[in-house]
Amino acid sequence: MFALILILNDIYKLDDIHEVFYDEEIGATTIDSQGMGKVLLDHNINVPMLVSVKKLIDGRKPYSKIVFSIIRDKEKLDKVVEEIQKVLDYFKEPGVGFMFVMPVVEVYGSNSDDIK
Repeated sequence: MFALILILNDIYKLDDIHEVFYDEEIGATTIDSQGMGKVLLDHNINVPMLVSVKKLIDGRKPYSKIVFSIIRDKEKLDKVVEEIQKVLDYFKEPGVGFMFVMPVVEVYGSNSDDIK
C-alpha cells in the first residue's frame, strides 16, 4: 500500500486532478494548505532562500491544496502518478506543486478494506 501526496499550488488544476482519481476509481481527500514560505514572507522575515519563493508565489493565490490518497496496488499507483504528471505538464513550470509517495504499513478505520 502507498500514500500519494500532492501539494498543488496551481489550484486551477484541481478539478483535472480529481478527474484522474475518479477515472481510476480511487478515493482521495483534498485539504486547504498554506506553505511556510508564504507565512514568513507575510511577516517580512529575511531569509535569502525566500527570495526565489517570493518570485514563485507573486501573482498567484497564496494558498495551495493537498491531495492525498491511499492506493493498494502498485500498478494503479503508477497509472495515477503518470496521469497527474501529464495534467501538471510533468512539473515543468516552477511553483506548480510537488508530489511524493510513501509506503503505508497499516490502515485503520472505515472502509479500509475498500482501498483499491
